[in-house]
Order: sequence, then C-alpha cells, then structure tokens
Amino acid sequence: MNNTIKPLKIALLSDPHIVETDDINYRQWQNALEKTKKLNPDLYLIAGDLTNTGSENGAKAFKKSTKGIDKPVLFVPGNHDIGNKRLESKEGEISRQKVAKYREYFGPDFYGEKHHGFQIICLNSQLFQSGLEEEKAQLTFLKAQLALDCPKIILMHSPLYLLDKNEPGGNYWNAEPLARKEILDLIRETQVLAVLSGHMHKLIVNYADTLHLCCPPLSFGIPESYLGQSFVTLDVSLSNIHFELHHVESLYTKD
Repeated sequence: MNNTIKPLKIALLSDPHIVETDDINYRQWQNALEKTKKLNPDLYLIAGDLTNTGSENGAKAFKKSTKGIDKPVLFVPGNHDIGNKRLESKEGEISRQKVAKYREYFGPDFYGEKHHGFQIICLNSQLFQSGLEEEKAQLTFLKAQLALDCPKIILMHSPLYLLDKNEPGGNYWNAEPLARKEILDLIRETQVLAVLSGHMHKLIVNYADTLHLCCPPLSFGIPESYLGQSFVTLDVSLSNIHFELHHVESLYTKD
C-alpha cells in the first residue's frame, strides 16, 4: 500500500449470514470464495450481515472462512451482526451494548485503509441517525477520511437509498433522510468514486454524483430462497469503474 494510484480489482461480496461452519450458508459462502479466488482480485470487500445473529460462534465461523484468502479482506457490520437502524425503539435495534459486542467479536465497526492509492472507507451504516455516541465518533472519522487527498470508495451494509435520493425513510431498508442527506452532502466533490453496500439481497445500481451499487447476497434471495446467489467484481481506475456480476450456483432448492 502506498500513494501511487494503480488499477484496483475488487471482489464485492455480501450477506453470507453464517451461523456455524457446517450450515448451508457457510457452504454456499465457501463456494463463492473459491470462485472469487479464481478471478484474482486485489482486495475483498464484504458488505455486512457476516453472520445471521451476531453470535460469537458465527463470528468465529466467519473469521475461519476468510483465513484461506491471501489478499486483504475488509468488512463492515450488517443489521444481523449489530442490530437494525433505530425506528421508534423497535425490537432488535442497534445499541451501545451491541456495538461493544461486535467490536469484541469482529474488531472495529468503522475504519479506513489505503489500497493501490484508493482510500477504502468502511462504515457502520446501522449507526446513521441512531443518536448513539458512536455515531458522532463515526461522523468525525468520516469527515477526516473525506479530507484525504486521494480517490475514495465507501463500503457499508445498508444503502443510502434504493431508487431516489429523496425517497422517504421509516422502513427497514434505506438510510433515514436526514442522515442520508448529510452523508451525500459530505461526499459530494470529495473524490468518492463509489458507495458500495448490500442488505437488499438483489443488485441495485444508481448514479447520483457517484456510483451507488448494492450487491446481491451469497445466502438466500429475497423474496424466494431459491433465487440465484451472486457477487460483483469491480475494476477501478481514476477514469472508469467496470463492474461484472458473477453467479454462484445455489445450494438452496425450490420447495
């Protein structure tokens, strides 16, 4: 890693939902990783829902699954790992206790690393508009990262928006409007080339000042569990991002 900007090949994977090392999601995930290795990416980005319940056993299984990867692996928490975004104190929401547990099991929930001259900014999207102290710390971190004089890629779990940057919130899937606007305003004109996410269990691609790409899952599809599983590779340069979808044969069967 240095300041020289070189073409970067990224493997973007999401939503393995691992429970144990012998469950169907783990085996599906291993098949995906084997296929990914053959494409020889420079960097692996994993967009959250690493586990199905955020358990210690799930965390151990996830870490075991990535030990055979000989390239850098960056990952962020999903709602299944650290709790849902805050919506009127509903059950299963993110809390300081869940953040602490995630950090104990997995490591930091937001951080940055430079690869091939590109700064990769990893964020905990569940903190957006949560009111937690950790949200303030993450925002300070994000502003410092965006101030770096280099091209940047942001990785998070939940997309900022699905179809329209002015769409309403109040649901499970996107970022709440105030947090969304704040982040979109911050990243505008700051050399952010792409915002990469997962969570939706399907491919969504938008462009509004920068590329917003939501990766399909490598566990189950929504709404039907037998839909195909996929990951995305991105060939990134200063002038272009080319992405390609790669299907992984599903271990799920139609009922």
